[in-house]
Amino acid sequence: MNDKRVEYENPDTFLPRFIKSSDIVADIGCGPGFYCIRLAKLASKVYCVDKNEIMLIYARKNCTSKNVEFLSDVNSLPKSGIDIVLMANSFHDMENRNEIYKALLRALKNGGKILIIDWKKDKKIEKGPPYNIRMSEQDYVNSFPDFNLKEKFEVGPYHYGMLFVMK
Repeated sequence: MNDKRVEYENPDTFLPRFIKSSDIVADIGCGPGFYCIRLAKLASKVYCVDKNEIMLIYARKNCTSKNVEFLSDVNSLPKSGIDIVLMANSFHDMENRNEIYKALLRALKNGGKILIIDWKKDKKIEKGPPYNIRMSEQDYVNSFPDFNLKEKFEVGPYHYGMLFVMK
């Protein structure tokens, strides 16, 4: 696990504001489990989802909490069973965003939330994914028509955060 990442993207500074102990959370595009570890300490149940089996192997190794379940398909999430979806540095990479979005609508409870953490779309920032695949805050607003943007917040020098609530 990349401990250096915490220096510029520290989930402990913002996740507790959004995750309640009773929440059932899905971390979509969980990668090696950077957020899963922290979510498991805050939520009652966490689904860590990644289509890349190698990433799931790392996530399982890094996050051994009993309240975590690992899935390779977002469509395996329980219908209307998720309080909040986290997508950290992942949605911009997904080729099938419309299918993912539909799956999230199915999985989220009424009034469910989507928490986005992503790289700022700023050409001056050399870290992270290529500029051309980054998503702006407005790109996310346009991508989630069934949600209202409730809050924007700073995550660090390279990232922004957004909280969406289902209409």
